[in-house]
Amino acid sequence: MKDLSRIEDISLEVPELDQQISGLGSVFGEIIFSHRMEKKLTQKELAHKSGLGVKTIYRAEGGSSNIGIVTYETIFKALDIEVSDYADLFHRSLLALEKKDDVMHTSK
Repeated sequence: MKDLSRIEDISLEVPELDQQISGLGSVFGEIIFSHRMEKKLTQKELAHKSGLGVKTIYRAEGGSSNIGIVTYETIFKALDIEVSDYADLFHRSLLALEKKDDVMHTSK
């Protein structure tokens, strides 16, 4: 049985959602990185504050699709990101990533 709290497993279980959620890890990674920088925390400090490993923080910031929703929620909580802020942060980060993607495609 798949663990549907993991982004990667949701894509495997419901293939028609793959395109919509394929960039979710990248977007969450951008959110985590920008908030960590804003709070002037190192990855090690964020790991300690969240109770997670430094490697997990590194993977989350890198956009790994093998990270569970609960782990993202734990990191967001450690960064004082409210659930009500997720949608707005997600939308802004997604727009920024799309802009980067457009620039990369037009420069080729």
